[in-house]
Amino acid sequence: MDESRLELKVGALVLAAVAGAFTLLVLMGEVSFGGGKTLQVDFAHTGNVVKNAPVKLGGVVVGKVADVELLASRRDTDGTPMPVKMTLAISNDAVEALRSDVMVTVSSVGPLGESYLELWPGSAGTPHDPKLAVRGTDSPRIDVVSNRLAKFLDAASKVLDSDPEVFTKLIGGVGGLTTTVDGVLTENRGEFKTMAVELAAAAKDLRALAAAARTQLEPGGKANALIDDASATAKLARAELPELSKQASVAIGGLARVSGQFTEEDGAKLRAMIAKYQAAGEKVDALATRADRLLAKIEAGEGSVGAVMKDPAVYDELKALLTDVRKNPWKLLWKD
Repeated sequence: MDESRLELKVGALVLAAVAGAFTLLVLMGEVSFGGGKTLQVDFAHTGNVVKNAPVKLGGVVVGKVADVELLASRRDTDGTPMPVKMTLAISNDAVEALRSDVMVTVSSVGPLGESYLELWPGSAGTPHDPKLAVRGTDSPRIDVVSNRLAKFLDAASKVLDSDPEVFTKLIGGVGGLTTTVDGVLTENRGEFKTMAVELAAAAKDLRALAAAARTQLEPGGKANALIDDASATAKLARAELPELSKQASVAIGGLARVSGQFTEEDGAKLRAMIAKYQAAGEKVDALATRADRLLAKIEAGEGSVGAVMKDPAVYDELKALLTDVRKNPWKLLWKD
């Protein structure tokens, strides 16, 4: 009877231990219930994140790192090594909250705490495609920073060994430069102020010019109409130029055929004919000049014809004489 009670007590103790361990695993995120989805994340370095490390969104655990895979020869499109591939197992709600600009960063619980992954869902309008891998943000490499800092300190030590006064000179130079700049700014404060005013005015003019240009380029503006006219002209030129070129080619060909039949003697005759026409033209010009002079004298009343034109009495007498001759033509042969 005592042995049966002892066995019951041991069994109850074992069951309590198993239940406590299971509860602890659930609380630590090692065991989860319900469905979930995976998310692929690429890193250049793990950042000390290991398998089964928690994945948080807004500081709340939403999953864990299901697998960490090393792809030693993998590189990105820029040639940068990308050897780490992590598979995250996260809840459905967390996956649905991810957008196309989702970010995955490496964080830690305190300065010396364990590393984990933090999800930033993103703010883009399109959701993230679970089939696409996310480029994780690598954590700062303390070893790389320490190495670079050591190189810098080594170089600074060499400079100090070669010239112990280098930092004193540097500080003195910086102080002198500061004093010089302060003096220049103090002496030319008015000029700088004027320059600032001019720059502000120029910026205002540029804004006005940009506004005017925008107005002119809008539909209905002069610049837009000019562009339309230029486009129409170019279209017309493209349509007409081939035909004009064809006509010009025909005309040039005809001229070549005609001119090819002329000899040197024909050219001399043609030049002589042109010279005669020029001489005749000069004579015509001379006759026209004389006629202008004669008409001018007549209009001025000079000479008989001018007197007849200008004196009404002479004109009337001449008219009466001609009338009398027509009526009595015998008076030309016989006088009373």
